[in-house]
Amino acid sequence: MASTASLAGSYHASCASDQEESNFLKRIRFLHWVRLGLAFLALGISVSIIACEGVPYRHYQNTSSYENVGLYLWPLNLDLRPTIAILACGCVIAFLSVFFIVVALLPSPHSHIRRVNMAAVATSASGFIAALVGLVFAIYLPGSSYPDNFGDVETLHSWTCKWKVSHSLPMGFSGDNETASPAPASFARDCSATYAGFILLGFLIGLEIIMGIAAALGTWLELSVARQRGQDQYHLEKVETTFKHGR
Repeated sequence: MASTASLAGSYHASCASDQEESNFLKRIRFLHWVRLGLAFLALGISVSIIACEGVPYRHYQNTSSYENVGLYLWPLNLDLRPTIAILACGCVIAFLSVFFIVVALLPSPHSHIRRVNMAAVATSASGFIAALVGLVFAIYLPGSSYPDNFGDVETLHSWTCKWKVSHSLPMGFSGDNETASPAPASFARDCSATYAGFILLGFLIGLEIIMGIAAALGTWLELSVARQRGQDQYHLEKVETTFKHGR
């Protein structure tokens, strides 16, 4: 009787364990594709940010030397750090997204659930910090300095958008009824591009938060099933011990 009871207990424990393992694998598989989709989306947004900020920055580099011939397009109080910070943020998150995609899709003869979970946690945390730093530099301009006789700093976005406004007014008039010069043709494009880059950065922060939640959920599932496996192993060892004593 003891043997029969012990074998029955072992059978029910095995069935329960198999069911839990099956549910765990289904959830992990679904979560895997969700995180992979988020990584591809983050990659697309970060590449778009690089394009949006890179074009105005390249325009500045190509035209900043015009002052040598008396054509001043850019003010002395221009601060490029917001553009550089957003560009760097886009490059970092693009690299992190590619890294996670490679880790997630890399074939392995063994289960790599833990490796993918660790990669998801690391990339989402690093990406969120990078995006937050880029946003801080874009909004608050910490430690900014400008020459004397200037009350504030200009960025690529603020300066090109000022000229865009003046370009939309009739020739010879500005917002304060003073004579205005026509804006350079590329300034309207640069204003729109830098604005789009900033908006995409905000989306990227939200996306990294979602990615972090998905990474935390995967880690929680892994720890939960590991704890359950330990309990099942202990139960099976106890059943085997009872079975041996029963014989």
